[in-house]
Amino acid sequence: MAKSFPLLFFTLLFLTFSGCSSTKLVQSWSETNFEGQPLKRILVIGIMRGDQQRRIYEDTLVTRLKAAGINGVAGYTLISDTEDYNDKAIIKDAVRKSGADSALIATLVSVKEKERHVPPSVYYEPMYGYRHGFYDYYGMSHRAVYSPGYTTIDTVVKLETTVFTLSPEKMIWAGTTESFNPPSPLKIIEENADIIIKSMKASNML
Repeated sequence: MAKSFPLLFFTLLFLTFSGCSSTKLVQSWSETNFEGQPLKRILVIGIMRGDQQRRIYEDTLVTRLKAAGINGVAGYTLISDTEDYNDKAIIKDAVRKSGADSALIATLVSVKEKERHVPPSVYYEPMYGYRHGFYDYYGMSHRAVYSPGYTTIDTVVKLETTVFTLSPEKMIWAGTTESFNPPSPLKIIEENADIIIKSMKASNML
């Protein structure tokens, strides 16, 4: 049984890393030479497919902002119905009540599945328990393990985020992120938030 451990270990390692999620910023824009005051209170609005997704997004982003020292207000606490996002008067009233100096609007653009072929591979594992002499050890101490090719389905989630100052009304940051094989909506939002916060801090907006 001891000899089978390396094979099991490397197999689990391969499966773990091949299934890992990752979120990256694929496109971004920010106001050049931003000279305004760093944002202190951001109204967060998520344009999602369902109310539950919207609430999860807004709550999670607010939590992430607070961890970075910025106050956030979840849009659903002021705008209960997603259809009201099309009503300018309701939006203006929500902005006034929030006391925010800025607004962040995130839109779920797409969730796509893509077929990907993983080619065959080979790696070498140690041969434990080898008992022959030193000069023969190197050639006999490892054995090749072959992994056949296979086809898998990847999930790619795309989010677009735009940030505006509210007085004056001005877009100061925009970006698109893609999440590859996310294990959960929460993981997407957390990684998305961290990327946005890091980018905006680098531009002295936060």
